[in-house]
Amino acid sequence: MRRSASLCMVAVALPWAAAQSSTTPASSLPSSPSSSPALASATPIPVIGVKTGIDTATGKPPARLNINGLWAKGGAQWNLYILALLELQALNETDESSYFAIAGIHGFPHSAWNGVGHVDGAPINTGFCPHGELLFTTWHRPYVALYEQLLVARAVEIASRYPPDMLPEYMAAAESLRQPYWDWAMNPTLPPAATRINMTVRAPEGLKTIPNPLYSYVYQRPEVQQGFGGWLTSRPQTFRCLGSGGVLNNATESNDGLLLSARDLTGSVYDIFTRVNTFDGMRSSSFENPHNLIHIRSACNGTMADINWSAFEPLFMLHHCNVDRLVAMWQTIYYNASMFTGNITSNGQFGTPKGSVITADSPLKPFFRGPSATNNNTTVGGPLEFHTSNSVANISVFGYTYPELPDWSLPAETRAEQVKAKVNALYGDKAGDDGATTLDTGPLNRLGRGKVMDYWVVEISVERGELQGMLPATVSLFIREETIGRMSLLGMPCEGVERQEVPVQDVKVGNGTLKDMGRGDVVEYLGREVGVGVVGADGTEMPVANLPSLGVVVLDMEYLPRTNESSFPVFNGKVTRWPVEVRQDLGMKRRRRRQAVRLK
Repeated sequence: MRRSASLCMVAVALPWAAAQSSTTPASSLPSSPSSSPALASATPIPVIGVKTGIDTATGKPPARLNINGLWAKGGAQWNLYILALLELQALNETDESSYFAIAGIHGFPHSAWNGVGHVDGAPINTGFCPHGELLFTTWHRPYVALYEQLLVARAVEIASRYPPDMLPEYMAAAESLRQPYWDWAMNPTLPPAATRINMTVRAPEGLKTIPNPLYSYVYQRPEVQQGFGGWLTSRPQTFRCLGSGGVLNNATESNDGLLLSARDLTGSVYDIFTRVNTFDGMRSSSFENPHNLIHIRSACNGTMADINWSAFEPLFMLHHCNVDRLVAMWQTIYYNASMFTGNITSNGQFGTPKGSVITADSPLKPFFRGPSATNNNTTVGGPLEFHTSNSVANISVFGYTYPELPDWSLPAETRAEQVKAKVNALYGDKAGDDGATTLDTGPLNRLGRGKVMDYWVVEISVERGELQGMLPATVSLFIREETIGRMSLLGMPCEGVERQEVPVQDVKVGNGTLKDMGRGDVVEYLGREVGVGVVGADGTEMPVANLPSLGVVVLDMEYLPRTNESSFPVFNGKVTRWPVEVRQDLGMKRRRRRQAVRLK
């Protein structure tokens, strides 16, 4: 397969991008604090979410639903979702509310959107998304909300075209429609609805077979798309795993890769829920880690794997809606520490200078807030302020919820316990390659009797700059040819130390697992057996000797097991670290020797 061009190697802005940027000169735009109003374009689009379908008596908003459940149920809401997405994709790409323009906020075409452009000191080889930062999850919240509000507005308009006898049903379905999510941690296979080339729906004029907008997005202006850079410019539409006979999306190949990562996905998600108890703690272990794995594993070096292109892939919003769902559930559990409080230094994005000091009150560019009594904004002719992490901390501001979230009127502690039970049921009672064990043997889930136990994690770290030209890439841990964990790195940021803690509790050893062994035996076993492999998205391997910053450390954390189905294990804060010699995966060497023998 061909290698994707590294985003870190792009050194110049696209010459045509400035021509289609906003009516506001880039140099006049504010570079940081949210207290400085953003200069809006002639037709600013504030991100206010969806205000239809909300229960007038209780104030409860409609839930974002699992894509598989929505598809299986079918009916009016499914028809409207597919038709609205198809029409959104068909809007002229020069329209700032088109599918193309919204996707372009994330990465390519590295141009202004909605009056927000490049600022001095900001990199020119990236979009607005702050990958590898604490802002990652908060930035994507208004991004998905913006997409959702445009999608639902289109669905409401389509619903109004149905015959009078169907109009009430379809209008109600449109007003309560929200962007669905793909729960890849619970079901690590592509949504079946996204694997079909065509889709039959009931349109206003009757049953109709249409191109499936979840399958692929076709670029309308090839001359624009081909100016983006990288080998994906040769493709007139998005794709995942190319198959024979011109098949764009080989679902079997995608699913094989995802299923191989099932333990990583479920284990990482449950690990974050149970072990990270402050938002600031997501600096070293966050939902961005399994998120990266989905980008790479679902794509086979296709559109989703390249962070500059990925938002054009129809899976993108399903994927990021799920990330937002996981974060919302986490925030409900840890309601006293649901937003970061410290400062971070930005890697720099299209609208943010590199080295900017970021807080929870820093702007989430390019997303404007709507008019409110507190900031006296107006949508036409007046200034709009940017959303901040604090302004989007509660999902209720955008008019949606998730099925796992209890009523907001309940006490915070009650809500937390109910979501913990949901997390345990969804992710805590699963372990191993088969993805299913009982409560008594699942990760961390031996019902407690007061006994302190050991929780084993392997920390991987590497300087991204040493992987220049190879990103996106995956750093894998192996024991005797078996993968025990992964750290996936996307194409951005280009430099800085990437660190991930991989839970290895359930690594099989003989007839048991690591958690069944004594402390000294575990340390000796991992120190002797663990090997490392570093591979690019196209399969190119890099010798670990070429990565002097690569580090592997075994961590032992003490915890008390959970005591019931609505509680989590409790960590006492004691952590012991054992550095491990970094060596090339021993399993890879054995495989090569066997292959060499067969060739003789």
